[in-house]
Amino acid sequence: MSPLSRLSLFLLCLSLPLAGWAKIEAQVVSSFTVPNEWVGRLRAETIAHSCLIPSGGELHGYAISAQDARELSRALLIVGINPQLEPWLAAWAKANQRENHLVWLHPDPLPSGSHVWTIPAEVKRMLGRLKVGMIKAGVKVSEVNEQQLLKEIDAVEKDVWDTFAPLLPHERQFVTQHPGLERYAEPFGLKVVGCLLESASAESADPSAKHYADLLKTIRTEKVRVILCDEGQNPAAAQQLAKDAGLKAPTALSFEYLQKPGTPGDTWATMMRLNARKLADALQQP
Repeated sequence: MSPLSRLSLFLLCLSLPLAGWAKIEAQVVSSFTVPNEWVGRLRAETIAHSCLIPSGGELHGYAISAQDARELSRALLIVGINPQLEPWLAAWAKANQRENHLVWLHPDPLPSGSHVWTIPAEVKRMLGRLKVGMIKAGVKVSEVNEQQLLKEIDAVEKDVWDTFAPLLPHERQFVTQHPGLERYAEPFGLKVVGCLLESASAESADPSAKHYADLLKTIRTEKVRVILCDEGQNPAAAQQLAKDAGLKAPTALSFEYLQKPGTPGDTWATMMRLNARKLADALQQP
């Protein structure tokens, strides 16, 4: 090999690690994993998209890092669910004059239960707003992908309905760790009879003595058999409530983020089906 060839090979070897380390800046940045998946499903072209909060992260009390701020400041489009749900994102966008680049998928005041992405009808509306936001930002949207996604939502809604259909009337109520699933429960004939924590952003807090006593009384009066807790959150209070009520250990569900790629629950559709199956199984157990 000639000296010139050896030099060229040496320079090529030096460049390969640098190319691998170079990070592609995201053109669309979402607040968390669920809307980030929708961006990826709707796009008609290869674009870099990412989310601030990874799988397993905490949505309500998130704090924007310096790296997050750099990504947000360079993004063509920023996607969030609702300013009440993600006040940290709303505050950053206002302080940094990026509100014109931010699309809220559910801009209206949140209904009872903040997990609007668990409601198929709301998801369809949010996808419509996302589509408009992406087009305005210059990101091409695939009509074919959009129709496939809408059909998938209909299929998920039917599957979840079929999952809960065998439940008897007395098997359709439960207590949650915090508010968020009321609107999810209603269309499927389920009922949230109480929440351990009175705020969706109080995962690390403890209920007041009066609220705890009232909830314990409700569980016994209504003959509730299932208490839910949030996967990844501290379940101590929910575990104590179950023990005091003489119930089985709380059932952990994960609606606040998608699981890591390649694992069950890593898409919106599989998350919905997986949680429905876990909840139905818990409600049917004696």
